Parts: sequence; C-alpha cells; structure tokens
Amino acid sequence: MALTFRIDRDGHFFIENNEVLNPGLGALKDAIGTIAGEDRSRPVLLSADGLTPHQAVVTAMDALAELGFTRLSIATTHAQPAGER
Repeated sequence: MALTFRIDRDGHFFIENNEVLNPGLGALKDAIGTIAGEDRSRPVLLSADGLTPHQAVVTAMDALAELGFTRLSIATTHAQPAGER
C-alpha cells in the first residue's frame, strides 16, 4: 500500500493524515521515517494543491529522496478558492 504524503495550499505537510508540525527538512525526514518504517521500496503518492508553494513540494521530494524512497508518484489537485478548502 502506498504511503500518502499531502501538502496543502499553505505548505503544511501531512503524512498518512498526520500533520508534520515542524516544516524543516530534518523534522520532515524524522516524521516520514517514523510513519513509513524501514520499507524504502514502498510507493509514495505525493499530492499537492494547485496553489501549494513550489518550495514545499521540492522539500518533500528532497526528504523522500534522502531517505531512499524511489517509487514516487506526484498528483496535483485543482486550486480551490479560499472559502472552499
């Protein structure tokens, strides 16, 4: 089963619906490792809102790559107006 990784329009990270409270690369890697365990062959689905800051997506991809995840699928969702989150 794929590990789900979501980034909202404000750049907040969610791994399997658990929010990562510290957006730094080290904290993000720790959170991914804790939730994903040792299986680096597990597929990852990275999804982001259409208005997600580009840097947040790059940070997520960096964290996953540094941990050794190689099976990454990326999905975007259409940007929703602020009132329709």
